Amino acid sequence: MKKSAAFLLLFGIFSILLQGFPDPAYASDKSEGEVVVIGNSRLSFDSLSSSELKDIFQRKKTTWEDGRKISFALLDSGKTHQQFVRNYLQKTPAQYHRYWKKLVFSGRGVPPITFRDEKSLMAHVALTSGAIGYVSQETRLSGVKKIHIIEESTAAMEKAAAETPAPIQNQVLPAIPETTQENKSRTIFNRIFY
Repeated sequence: MKKSAAFLLLFGIFSILLQGFPDPAYASDKSEGEVVVIGNSRLSFDSLSSSELKDIFQRKKTTWEDGRKISFALLDSGKTHQQFVRNYLQKTPAQYHRYWKKLVFSGRGVPPITFRDEKSLMAHVALTSGAIGYVSQETRLSGVKKIHIIEESTAAMEKAAAETPAPIQNQVLPAIPETTQENKSRTIFNRIFY
């Protein structure tokens, strides 16, 4: 009886602990850097926020800041495509495919450019002004540049730091009034009754 109760207790604790860990099928591989976002070598920037990247690949953002049209390229399928869609777009490949079917059949979009292999995708990005895509980390980059993706919390902190005014030098602070016996009594009264 005691053994079965102990077993049930340990099983329950183990089950509760496992609920705090993500499903391995949806676990993020971004920290391992298995997918690299690439851009045309003539792009004027080296980084994007994760929300900008998501907007680009959902065709919510269609032009760069300099006015050039954004052309994004996708792989048809495979491990790299799955990791990119899950990690950066927070969708499964099937959800992303349905998203595009809905846009195309509603007349609000045209299908994205897709490639069978990373070499073809990279060649397209290298030759197309304003193009962006992704490849696996193992792929040797040629004619393109790596685009660093900044997580939203990091991007927000950098923006806030840039907007924070510099401290004022030699600022005169107002004088602090001297504590009177009446203020001391009021403070003691507030501590006792409130």
